[in-house]
Amino acid sequence: MSQVTTRIVVEGPSHLVLHAFLESNGYDGELDNHVLLSPVDLTPKKTADEPALRIMQVWYSMVWFDVVLKFGGIVPRPVWTLTRDSQNHIDFRAFGGASDYGTVPPSDQNGKLLISTNGFAPIGSQGSLVLELRKR
Repeated sequence: MSQVTTRIVVEGPSHLVLHAFLESNGYDGELDNHVLLSPVDLTPKKTADEPALRIMQVWYSMVWFDVVLKFGGIVPRPVWTLTRDSQNHIDFRAFGGASDYGTVPPSDQNGKLLISTNGFAPIGSQGSLVLELRKR
């Protein structure tokens, strides 16, 4: 099975830092709307009817694949593409973070942070993400 390991590194009342490591086994194919973080993973737990996260910063390094960050819902909403074969830092703090701006009221939001990949399927594809997130 392809490995996606996530760990909350730091969590405070208003923000958290999440680390994720991804490695393909060469058999399972692409990740499609894989859940990185759910409102129930937060302390205190959040409900799906209140969008819980804003992406403030992302640090990443991907080998041979791209990752699309999305917010969950009936139709997941793409937020940003992290490009392959690069090592980068994205900073959304200047405008208050990248948030889930789905329907208002949030009738189809589930508060989950998702990823989908392109090029992850071949064996040896691996990458790391560190996300600084603000809780709402």
